[in-house]
Amino acid sequence: MIRQTLAILVLLASALPADAQFNLNKIKKAVDTATEVAEVVDDFTFSEAEEIELGLAISNRIRARYGVAQDVDVTRYMSLVGATVAQKSGRPSIPWRWIVLDSDIVNAFAAPGGYVHVTRGALAVIKSEAELAGVLAHEAAHITRKHTLKALQKSLGMELAQNQASFTVGSALFEAAADQAARAVLAGFGQSEELEADQVGVEIAARVGYQAAGLTNFLGTLNALTAGSSSSSALFRSHPETDERIKKLNKTIRQNHLDGGVWLAERYAVYVTYEVAAASTGGPGVAGGRGVAGSSEGDAPAEDEVAEEDKEDDGGFSLAKLVNPFAMGEEEESAEVTGAGAGRAVGEEAGEDEGGVKTTEIVEIQLTPSEIGAFQREGGLK
Repeated sequence: MIRQTLAILVLLASALPADAQFNLNKIKKAVDTATEVAEVVDDFTFSEAEEIELGLAISNRIRARYGVAQDVDVTRYMSLVGATVAQKSGRPSIPWRWIVLDSDIVNAFAAPGGYVHVTRGALAVIKSEAELAGVLAHEAAHITRKHTLKALQKSLGMELAQNQASFTVGSALFEAAADQAARAVLAGFGQSEELEADQVGVEIAARVGYQAAGLTNFLGTLNALTAGSSSSSALFRSHPETDERIKKLNKTIRQNHLDGGVWLAERYAVYVTYEVAAASTGGPGVAGGRGVAGSSEGDAPAEDEVAEEDKEDDGGFSLAKLVNPFAMGEEEESAEVTGAGAGRAVGEEAGEDEGGVKTTEIVEIQLTPSEIGAFQREGGLK
């Protein structure tokens, strides 16, 4: 568009008097500058090392909000399923981390560089290993398609391109980018990113040998959890309706013959024993409607966690100048809703709201190729 505008201006110049041509030359210089800026932004890319560092910083913020369930057995099991999915993700070599968040809401979050977070609440309502694989593959697709990085490039491209040498861990620019990305990840991706992650996710799960319908089953569970909520109309505004997502996924599965995999519900029940709260507690909380399940404005980092964001560095950079790179909805669209009242999925959520102390350390799981192979053979996976 810039180049087309420039060409039109050049043609007009020949028909204009000298004083008008002077003003037109000023416009041409501005267009040239804009073209150079656009090219600089387009040329900027995150290295894999920068992606991993940024992903860790975003994960730090997510884990500070929710805490990490220090459940070695469940984390190891989820890591085995995740490692199986990652092998077919297109980026098997990045350091994937599979993290159980100590929260009762139903959701999952992906951060660049291979950091996948799933809440206890989500694990409590998942009914089979195929469903878990579908959720993990969906989140992995956000990472392999670099949705967060592309959004940051769009939002921060000029600042990053002009100050790439300063984009180091701990720098003002790095921390501002991490704050902005964490808020956006918690708020959720846009419609096109979610639909792409759905499609890629079921394809990955099917290639591994799982029932591709695992993800559609989980989306059906979300429908059931949000049914009857007074906020349901706002829940999916500017976001694909769950019914429409399921319809599109079923069409993909049918047209690409992706059915025929395994469910492994029994194996899932052995390893994941979280229980959904009784109806008297209000049922599981579903956050927002973003991501696989959603997030809420209240899920964003607390103000004191990003207190430095409005402080300018020597170059005058300030996060306050930036817009949400994912351009998510208004507060009413992301308000936390529940399946029934304000209950929780698994007991009570510990944390600052209840006066508890969050544990944020990642549960370290080391898997050998032989362990992953044995896991896959036991489940009849590819």
